[in-house]
This record gives sequence, structure tokens and C-alpha cells, in this order.
Amino acid sequence: MSPHYQSADVPTVCQTLPMPSVEYESTPSEVRSFALVQIGLTAGFFVLLFFMLGGTSEPFPPVWVSVVLVALVGIGAFLAERVWLGAPALPPGADPAETQREAVGIFAGQTVRKLVYCETPMLVAVGVAFVTDHGGWPLVVAGFPGLLVLAWEVYPSPRNTSLTAAMLDSQGADSQLVESFLDA
Repeated sequence: MSPHYQSADVPTVCQTLPMPSVEYESTPSEVRSFALVQIGLTAGFFVLLFFMLGGTSEPFPPVWVSVVLVALVGIGAFLAERVWLGAPALPPGADPAETQREAVGIFAGQTVRKLVYCETPMLVAVGVAFVTDHGGWPLVVAGFPGLLVLAWEVYPSPRNTSLTAAMLDSQGADSQLVESFLDA
């Protein structure tokens, strides 16, 4: 191997780059509006598809299909529930306004990630509804628990903001994340 490739100036093929901690520039009211719009759009989409596919006029799917769809919703809920554990601790002693802005940005990124985890099983149910002859039943089976999980995980409730704030403040920072959503 030539000495050129061994110098520190040449990037390697496998280089680990740090991830930025602020994923989105947003305000608490924007995060709340985003969550409400996504919950409403998902519910409306499911109702529209339910009636487009014939509602309940077709036979109910086999039990194993229902179990798989509900299990997928459960897996999505499990993954969404663990998103807050990935929040990086904020450094103590930073500017309070900057810390709060960064905390809201991290929470906004987590909200999008939770949305993906919660909606993926419901999209699988849409696919099952289209490729089987069970009408809208797969949407009912995965839709009701899926929408409950979606609302529980995505809406910025005091519970959800407190979980993320616990991780953000674990090194002594004061993110004011919960307070910023209560005041908005």
C-alpha cells in the first residue's frame, strides 16, 4: 500500500461521522400541530379506504391474519416507546434558550421517528386489505389499535415530553422541554 493512503488527510472508506443533535428547527406549537394533522390524516385515510374496499361486506380474515396485524401494531408500539431512550444528553451550563430550542428540535425528530414506527404496521394492513378478499376488515383489525398507539406515542403529552426530558437532562442540563410544551 502506498504511503499516500496511510496519511491522515485521506478519508477512509468506513468513517464514522457524528450525528447532529438538533434534527429539526421547530416550535412546540408546530410539533403539536404536526402530530394532530398526522393523526387526523391517518384516521381519514383509513375511513376512506375502509369504504372504498367495501367495508364489512366481505368475510372476516382468518384469525392468524388478525393476530399478525395486531402483533405488528404491538411491535410498532414497542419500537416507538423506546425512541426517547436515544435522546442525547444536553451539556449543562449552556445558554437556556439554546438548550430549550435544541431540546424541542430533538423531540420533533423523535416525533417523526415514532410516527414512522406507528404507521408502518397500519400500512401493512392497507396492503393486506388490497391483496386479499377481506374488504375493509384488515383496516379495522389494525386501524383501531394502531390509531390509539399513534395518538398515544406521537402527541406531545406531558408523559412523552417528560420521558425525553429525562434523557436530555441526564447530565445536569435544564432543557425546559416539558414547560415549553405546557406553555405553548
